[in-house]
Amino acid sequence: MPNPMRWGAPPRGGGGGGGFGGYNVLGVWIPRPIAWLIATVILMSAFGSLLLRLGIPLLSLSVLAVEAVWRGQVWRLVTWAPLELSPLGLVFGCLLLYFIGPDLLRRWGTQRFFVNFFGGAAVVGAVTCLIGRYVWPPVAAIPHFGLWPMQEAMIIAWAALFRDRQILLFFALPVAGRNLIVLTIAITVVMAALSGFPMFVPHFVAELAALLYMDIIPVRSAIARGRLAWFQRGYRRRTARLTRIDRDEPPRWTH
Repeated sequence: MPNPMRWGAPPRGGGGGGGFGGYNVLGVWIPRPIAWLIATVILMSAFGSLLLRLGIPLLSLSVLAVEAVWRGQVWRLVTWAPLELSPLGLVFGCLLLYFIGPDLLRRWGTQRFFVNFFGGAAVVGAVTCLIGRYVWPPVAAIPHFGLWPMQEAMIIAWAALFRDRQILLFFALPVAGRNLIVLTIAITVVMAALSGFPMFVPHFVAELAALLYMDIIPVRSAIARGRLAWFQRGYRRRTARLTRIDRDEPPRWTH
């Protein structure tokens, strides 16, 4: 596993982008960016469901529908991620944001935190659409949404950055570091086996993206080694015809 300090020291003042300070909600202090994200999740999920029952299809226009994206509704690549329609999933998802979000926020800063969440959601959504269109058609038949794919990616990132800390899984089981990463993926596999793997494609894509982004799967190191080997081959090829000249020999142009 990579060194958890490889991102450097936490940015000063919350990392820029308006992340200073926080809100006191029912006696609990929440950093502003985390509060904004939690509020976005609750508003899009709860009010989206309410508006749908009133005949306003905001919710159905926000889920990741593969064919709709291919028809040009590209906003769905992002809007699917803050939707959580399971009451229990919504509660636990917001609690998880509260517990691990501030640590990631301090390490990444406000701008990078939101870019990683929503930009990562766009990447996961795009890959899911490619898989549904060209690789596995059953994926395209399912509307994808939910907070947990990006939550799982955040768990992996948190575990990579703070591998010596522990988190209470299900608020009961203390797990830390590499074990948390393995357990997160294992739970996803079990849930996919129970509910169907096409439904969990965004989960697996998000987890793979986090493993690559945090260099847990050392792709960057492999690319660096490949580039070094390529340069070394080029150097040997360019110098293959060069011959060594012994300094004891007189120069060839002297008589």
